[in-house]
Amino acid sequence: MDDQLASVLLLTDSLNRENIVDKAAHFISQYSLGLIYLDIKNCSQMEQKYGKEACQKLLAAVKQIMTNLENEEPFGICAHRMFGDDLLVLIRMESGAGEAHLRCLAHNIYQRFKTSMAHQAKWAEPIDFHVGVSLLDSGAEKTLEHLLYEAVKKAVSEAKKATNAEQQKLQTEFRHILAGQHLTAHYQPIVSLLDKKIYGYEALARGPQTSYFATPHRLWEFAEKENQLYALEKLARQKAIEGFSPSDPNWKLFINLNANVIHDPQFTPGQTLAFLKERGLTPQQVVFEITERQSIDNYASFKKVLSHYRKQGYRIAIDDAGAGYSSLQAIAELRPDYIKIDRSIIHKVDGHSVKAILLETLAGFARKIGCHLIAEGIETREELQVVTKLGIPFGQGFWLGRPHPHLRPIAHETLRTWKLVDQPLAEDDPQTCPS
Repeated sequence: MDDQLASVLLLTDSLNRENIVDKAAHFISQYSLGLIYLDIKNCSQMEQKYGKEACQKLLAAVKQIMTNLENEEPFGICAHRMFGDDLLVLIRMESGAGEAHLRCLAHNIYQRFKTSMAHQAKWAEPIDFHVGVSLLDSGAEKTLEHLLYEAVKKAVSEAKKATNAEQQKLQTEFRHILAGQHLTAHYQPIVSLLDKKIYGYEALARGPQTSYFATPHRLWEFAEKENQLYALEKLARQKAIEGFSPSDPNWKLFINLNANVIHDPQFTPGQTLAFLKERGLTPQQVVFEITERQSIDNYASFKKVLSHYRKQGYRIAIDDAGAGYSSLQAIAELRPDYIKIDRSIIHKVDGHSVKAILLETLAGFARKIGCHLIAEGIETREELQVVTKLGIPFGQGFWLGRPHPHLRPIAHETLRTWKLVDQPLAEDDPQTCPS
């Protein structure tokens, strides 16, 4: 069965069970009735990325906003029901009010959601909705159940068309970025915590600032869906290498390597070496970061690819270690040269004894296998203090430096404040990273 039709049947069946039909029957003789359908964009992807609990909090916030709106007379909401990330709203309007008025109400409700969500606790990315509307044709000689079914079908179809149009627009924009090479590399410093000097930089791909693809995770997610992973990764590497002009030949360039890129039929090893030679760089200066959040289905084939890179002199890092459940297997199978500890472990480690113990254990483990640890997401002086005292050799985060299109040194203010790390903290000391 078509997914859209299945959704309509499920929703209308739920409406019957939830007594929406009774609500409609109560008002339809006196008012014009309309149906508004709202669907949270990318809700399933958000759940995969940020977890079920975060998604449940999002849905609870949406439901509370809708309850508040139902109590506001100007909107004319006589009932609403939420089914997962789908929201159906029954609207009563003055008799004779048409679709234009319904669309105006739908727009106002949509804007209220956008405003309210923006003032809620900050989500990882902006929350948006697909919207569809439909009038219930009270003059038609059909049962109310049939009228509701047709209204839901029309509203869902309208939202679906908007989704398809958006997808086509994004596909065009993405192809334009690839064809025109409209990517820039931003570099975030990785710092030696022992001597307070730059050790290297992580290159982060950015799309045009005004684009939907301005952030890295949107770029990579879309590329994977469109089977353009290798094309994007090749361009991102090229841009990262082009902008890397180290004043110290010992600096390392950390480049993200998507674990799934080897499944792309266009994948051909050797491109990176050509880019490096053009810039007078060597593989010994490059570290490939494999993100822990991407599952590796076939370690045997992936290890062959890594072996090819390692023989040329490249080094390997496991990124986001601690963010999921496959870190230990990835470390055991791939034997990385670096382990980057996820920011979720570093966040507020100064007030979390279990996190501190975990870091201390990881530090000992890394020394035994000859691997270097890098603490990601250091954003406060207190976090830096704990990480340094636990013997983590390298750090990365806003406290040490933000991503920038150029290879920026450690800020003088950071170095000045860093001298105080080994001293006790005063009660009025700043708790956030320097600008």
